[in-house]
Amino acid sequence: MKKRFLSLILIATMAFSMTACGKKTDSQPANEVKDESDNDSYCYNISALLSEDNTYNQVLLQGFTDCLTDYLGQQHFKISTATVDEENTSDMLTARAISKSPDMIFTAGKSTLLSAKSGTDIIPIVATGIIDFKGTLRIASLNGKSWDKTTGTNVTGVSSKPSIVDQVSLMIEATKDLQTVGILFSAEDTDAIYQNEIFEAYLNQAGIPWKEYLIPSPADTTVNNEDQNSTALSASKYVAFSAKQGMDNMVVSLGETDEDPGLNSTSSTRVALVSEFWTGGKVLPATETEAEEDDASNATEEKASKDNKTSKASEDEEEAAPTLEELITEVCSECSAIYIPFGSSLSGEMDIIGDITTKAGVTVVAGDTEVGKNTLVTLFQDPYTLGYAAGKKAVKVFNGDEISSIKIGSGDSDDAVKLYNGAIAEKFEMEFPKSFKEINEFIDTYEYGSTTTRYQASGEE
Repeated sequence: MKKRFLSLILIATMAFSMTACGKKTDSQPANEVKDESDNDSYCYNISALLSEDNTYNQVLLQGFTDCLTDYLGQQHFKISTATVDEENTSDMLTARAISKSPDMIFTAGKSTLLSAKSGTDIIPIVATGIIDFKGTLRIASLNGKSWDKTTGTNVTGVSSKPSIVDQVSLMIEATKDLQTVGILFSAEDTDAIYQNEIFEAYLNQAGIPWKEYLIPSPADTTVNNEDQNSTALSASKYVAFSAKQGMDNMVVSLGETDEDPGLNSTSSTRVALVSEFWTGGKVLPATETEAEEDDASNATEEKASKDNKTSKASEDEEEAAPTLEELITEVCSECSAIYIPFGSSLSGEMDIIGDITTKAGVTVVAGDTEVGKNTLVTLFQDPYTLGYAAGKKAVKVFNGDEISSIKIGSGDSDDAVKLYNGAIAEKFEMEFPKSFKEINEFIDTYEYGSTTTRYQASGEE
């Protein structure tokens, strides 16, 4: 009888111990770590869809993967990756992914997010590499209220939009005599237009004159003079998102955390705008002005001689549209600084743009390091950190949080690194403080994720 009684006590003790192993400890945040220790064989299947095969998207995915490893353990999830290429469109990749009924879809870039959102309203989607979630997903603000950063759908994620107010501060800091600012845009580059208009709003607050310049997209070689004044945004899968026109015509506060711009309809017309403070191009020092006048006088005489020989033929020909070189030269003649936003479609033209602006002594502020290789200054934000933050959103979904109520995240502006181009700075006879890093040296030595605070098993971050 005594042995039987002792056996019952032993069984009860073992049952209690097994139950205790299934409980979260103090080192596991209740809202971020799912308790499935009673079934260690669970495994989430995740389809990762990348809009483009580039380092940025790969690092976003790596940060996302490492976050899940830290919080769930690598044995509890499996990621299948597919990348858009010439033979596989985003719609094709999405269809294949959905047919396998994954537990979640991870996207990097706009095309895969739009395809995934169009393909399913059930499977959770965690998106990265998006500048403007509100515009991309066509989220309308009701009754003029500011967007609360939730999508109300099966999508959440982390925005790649850098801190634009910090970019304005960077321009002010890096320009010796900031009189006027040139804002470059291409008609189809909706993400650039979105960022440009926010940048312009901050310039307005500072009373700094600015002017927009329509630059031909990489697919074009010239742009008509008429297009400098009016640009029709053609209807396409990516409509025009604007901070000044369209569905949400209410940009009151300039705080990036409270107000996000709206979007245009596909039939709207985008005009190359000019600041209300604009009174004309920059004023050059007297010595420079006199030299330019002499050059202009000589050029005029030479041109007059040539024109006399070809005037008859010229009258019968249509005036040629300005080239990229001519457009950038015009911008440099009127502006003391130029802004090119994050992810700009002009990145492929930066060799030409950078060469002209550097020779003209015009400061160019870039939104990313790809463009920044040919500009005076830029800001760097580690995509690994953004991917890791997206991973935390995924953990919340797996832990039972309603995805439609999980707010879109963004990077921490305090993590941004100020970079300058040493070669251009030398030509400008400028020296930068220790708070800046030389861009080529930084890129060559920086390890993605090296500054990201990761979750530890002990619960310490």
